[in-house]
Amino acid sequence: MSVHSVAGHADIHYVDTPMFEMRQVNSPYILDTPEPAIVDTGTATADEDILAGLGELGIDRSDVSYIVPTHAHLDHAGSAGYLAEACHNATVVCHEKGLDFLTDEQKLTQLTESVERAIGMEAPYGEPRLIDRDRCLAVDGGETFDLGDRQLRVIDAPGHAPHQCCLLDTDTGALFSADAAGMVFPDVDHRPTTPPPNFDLNAALETIDGLLECDPETLLYAHYGPGEHGEAVAELQRYKEMLPGYVETVASLRDEHGDDVAAIAAAMNDQWSHWSLQTDVAGVLRYLSETEE
Repeated sequence: MSVHSVAGHADIHYVDTPMFEMRQVNSPYILDTPEPAIVDTGTATADEDILAGLGELGIDRSDVSYIVPTHAHLDHAGSAGYLAEACHNATVVCHEKGLDFLTDEQKLTQLTESVERAIGMEAPYGEPRLIDRDRCLAVDGGETFDLGDRQLRVIDAPGHAPHQCCLLDTDTGALFSADAAGMVFPDVDHRPTTPPPNFDLNAALETIDGLLECDPETLLYAHYGPGEHGEAVAELQRYKEMLPGYVETVASLRDEHGDDVAAIAAAMNDQWSHWSLQTDVAGVLRYLSETEE
C-alpha cells in the first residue's frame, strides 16, 4: 500500500515517493474530494507512484481537478508535467513567480542546470517535462479554489523560495506547509530546509508568523508526511525558534572554516544533521553573503 491516510483528515492521503533512491523523504498529497487534487508532485520519477495512489483510492485520472506544485523546486514540481499529461482535465496551480520555470523551455533548462550545480550530480531529481501554460493558473496568495466540499486558500510563503505558496484547507484546518515549516523525518525529527539560491531568514520568519495567524490544526510537510494532529501551532513555533539559531550556528562556523560547505556541515552537531545538510548550509552561506553585501 503506497498511500497513507492523514490522521484526523480521512480524505487527505500522502504518497511515499522516492528521492535519491530513499524512501520516507518526500510525500506528495492526494485529496479524495469531489474535485480531487494533488498537492506537490515530487521528483520527475514520482508520477508513477502518485498515479498508482490515485488508482488505490479509486480516483480516475480524468477526474483530477488540480495539480499544485507548492514551488518550482524540482523535488516538489519535478513530475508536474508528467501528471498534467496523465490527468488531462487538471489545472496546474503555481505561484506566479515560479510559473516560467515550469512552462518556458529555456527557464526550465536553467532551473535543471542550477539544481545540478547545487546538488553536484547530473539530473538529481530526474528530467522534468514542460507544462502547457494554458493549463496553468498563476497565484500569488489570497486566492481560493473549490474542491466541491471545501476550499483551499493560497498563502504566499517566501523565505525558503520566493515562488513558494502554502495551502490551507479551510474546512479541516490542514495546512500544506511546503517547506515553510521545515522538514520532519522519522529518524532525525524536525530540521530546517534552507537551500540556495533564495533562502531568506527574515522572509521565512515572516511567513511563519503568517501561518500562525491561520491557527492550523495539522501541518502536512512535503518532507515527510503529516505532523501531529492538533499540534500545528506548536510545530510552527518550534520552527520559528529553530531557524535563527541554525543560521547563527552556520555563521559562527564560517568564522572558523570560511565558505567550506563540507567542513561546516561536518562540524555541526547531531541537532542539525540530515541527508541534505550540505545543500542547506550552502543556502545559508549565500544568504549571509548577500546580507553582508
